[in-house]
Amino acid sequence: MKRASIVTSKFKAEVKTDLDRELNLREELVKIDGNRVSVFDGDKEVFSVDNVIKLSLETGISVDKLIGFTSDGKEIEIAYFTKRKEELFKKVIDAFNKGEQIEVKDEESEEGVRVGVGTLRWLWNIASRYRKTMIFGATLSLITTGLNLVPPYLLKILIDSVLLSPSHPSTLFIDIIVYLIASYSALALLSSIQNRTLNNLGSRIINDLREILYKHAINHDYSFIERISPSRILSRLTTDAGNTNWLLVWGLPTLVTNLFTIIGIGVILFTLNPTLAAFILIPVPAIIYLIISYRRKSHRLYHRNWRRSADITSRINDTIPNFLVVRSFSKEEYESKRLREMLNKLYESSIAINKMNSVYWPLMGFVVNLSTVLIWWVGGHEVISGIIEIGVITAFIAYVSQFYGPINNLSNVLPFIQQSLTSAERIREVLEVKPQITNPENPKRPNMPAEIRFEHVYFGYDPHFPVVKDINIEIKPGEKVAIVGKSGSGKSTIAKLLLRFYDVNEGRILIDGIDIREIDLNYLRRKVAYVPQDVVLFDTTVGYNVVYGTDNLSEVDIIRACKIAKIHDEIVKLPFAYDTILGERGTYLSGGQRQRLSIARAIIKNPDVLIFDEATSNLDVTSEREVYETMMDVSKGKTVIMITHNVHEVMNSDKVIVLSNGKVVEEGKPIELLNKKGEFYKMFKEQINEENIFARMKQNSKEEKIIVNLIDIHNVKIDQSVRRSTVDVIYQGKVYRVLVPKMLFPITKPTFIGLYDESGKEIFLIDDYTKLDEKSRKVLENALAYNNLIFQVRKINEINIKGDQLEWDVETNKGPIKVYTIGRRNVVVLDSKVVLIDKNDNLYEIDLDKIDRKSFKILVETV
Repeated sequence: MKRASIVTSKFKAEVKTDLDRELNLREELVKIDGNRVSVFDGDKEVFSVDNVIKLSLETGISVDKLIGFTSDGKEIEIAYFTKRKEELFKKVIDAFNKGEQIEVKDEESEEGVRVGVGTLRWLWNIASRYRKTMIFGATLSLITTGLNLVPPYLLKILIDSVLLSPSHPSTLFIDIIVYLIASYSALALLSSIQNRTLNNLGSRIINDLREILYKHAINHDYSFIERISPSRILSRLTTDAGNTNWLLVWGLPTLVTNLFTIIGIGVILFTLNPTLAAFILIPVPAIIYLIISYRRKSHRLYHRNWRRSADITSRINDTIPNFLVVRSFSKEEYESKRLREMLNKLYESSIAINKMNSVYWPLMGFVVNLSTVLIWWVGGHEVISGIIEIGVITAFIAYVSQFYGPINNLSNVLPFIQQSLTSAERIREVLEVKPQITNPENPKRPNMPAEIRFEHVYFGYDPHFPVVKDINIEIKPGEKVAIVGKSGSGKSTIAKLLLRFYDVNEGRILIDGIDIREIDLNYLRRKVAYVPQDVVLFDTTVGYNVVYGTDNLSEVDIIRACKIAKIHDEIVKLPFAYDTILGERGTYLSGGQRQRLSIARAIIKNPDVLIFDEATSNLDVTSEREVYETMMDVSKGKTVIMITHNVHEVMNSDKVIVLSNGKVVEEGKPIELLNKKGEFYKMFKEQINEENIFARMKQNSKEEKIIVNLIDIHNVKIDQSVRRSTVDVIYQGKVYRVLVPKMLFPITKPTFIGLYDESGKEIFLIDDYTKLDEKSRKVLENALAYNNLIFQVRKINEINIKGDQLEWDVETNKGPIKVYTIGRRNVVVLDSKVVLIDKNDNLYEIDLDKIDRKSFKILVETV
């Protein structure tokens, strides 16, 4: 179906370019009046075209073009502009093509836009639940500021009215000392309460802010994450959240406190002696000039230093993980030389910073000290002349040291407040973007598996550049469909549309006759399982990765899914079986193992539709065959969509859909398409060995029955075997000798046991061995200890922190020992226990209900 051109005769718009027709950085005005498009340079019309029925955008490097299509089939370049104007022209083009009149606003968002009152008001609303605590903390700040001003004034009275006055009241000296003690005590107490209040408030705010941001981001559209980028989301969650927290808890209170301190000291000084107070203001302009000058210069120098330091970190991160490549090309000296050059540049920038600091700060201190000397000189003359008392000049000097400090603090804190306001604006920007993919008001739940139909579907990640065009596909329930095509033809896009990560631009997708936009999102994604090419595994246990996204599953369910995916036997061989922590992105496993674990995760939720997106493309031949066989086994009775380049997967499908440039060019059974010798044949002719392919197709794959031999604990007896680490099992009248018991979930459920014969074959599973009869339980526990020894920690004497390593001095049920754990992964915190995995993979279990108070306190303070 060919999309019809949209003819408009009423559309009007004016929009400015930032390049002229010779690509100079000069503005031109594009006027659209119905079907006529004109370009003006000032008042002069430099170009025009009539009968324009469609507009489009062509992109290049730093330059985009406005293209017009006329009714007589011509394609004309109308205007040129940089990427800065791209979004604006897209809106105009989209409106013109749809015949919708819009208001054109040439708004350019800049990173450094000043943050308005709206952001402060938004912050105040965000912090509504903490307002009382914030006001309490700010009040304490003002009180402590006032208390800081009391001692110098008491010092003046002490000198003038007590030490230099022979006729002072006898109780005045004691009263002043008491007042000093009281003011210092109150200051210490209130400062402690203030710090504790604001620090606790800060921890609460930053946690809540990160939770709000995280929930908003993780529930948002797929396109939103792609557009913002995960790294920028991470920046909002860490740096921006921290800056916003600092602004609310410390920045604004510090600003208010310093302002009140300056005002308070100024009032006191002018009250004591206006003449001396005037001299205090003399160095203020010089101090402000030095501070502003320092901030301008330091900003550039510190930024250069940060950039060079980041370059070094990036270089090290780039070469150390890839040292095999470096060494294989004998580039050790080259890389070392490059790093040395970068280190020298960092040294130069550090020297420049040190030079700047060695000039500005001593000079500023010299100016402040000169002002102090000036006050002593002027005030001293007045004391000698009897105009003022010595207590006044002493109080003045004390207040002067407090007066210049807040000025310096304000100069330092204001740039950070501006930076924090910008961070708050960045967070606000994310939180105020509403998801476009949402649940309908009355969500429907069609019976699945059901017929899936794509009807005239158009979609582009940028609507102006469609990736799939006029797609019409029909997939029957239980059908295996292979979607093939060159890279970029839109295969993976179809999978994302079916999962409703995006909504179509035109057309519709139907499941059981219901538009996918009317279906409950959570229901849809529970019923459709997606196995991507690049498997994503979390940095946690095997078991957690398998059950991710599915609730209320038992250990038996996990094992059954892994057996179906043909990964169970390999998991059992891992150091801690299903409780083995996989590392970042599952680096503990091979590519084939990761892919099969991903399949286990998909099938454990019992989906009705399985999507395999190039699931075998990154694997070696052996792993590819294993994963392929697993895919065939798990897909029986389900609708399967395979996005693939693998000829075996294609030839075993019920139907093949061939895509080219986003369009369906062929569709049918694989044999029919081969005989047709069209696009499909051209794509796979070099891979096809007809004898092998058709022989494989004719094989009747035997359905393998997955057996989980779970023992009925009421009908089993366990006796000691010939070895300490083995047992004999009597079950249903049959004796199984020399079986090795292993914990399959040694950390999360150590009572779940597997029993294996001498060849390593799994014979039985026991869900909870503690429910066995007492004799069988003791025999099994004794044998288990010789296969899976978990030390029970009775007491913690000390935990020494040595960088990323913790040294545990503990007493266990087997005796005292020092345990060394490295990194956070090796300390596993569960509900009622903590499990330590030392650097040699030994296990130590700490039962929180059984250790003494001292041990518990040490543990809580450290972990």
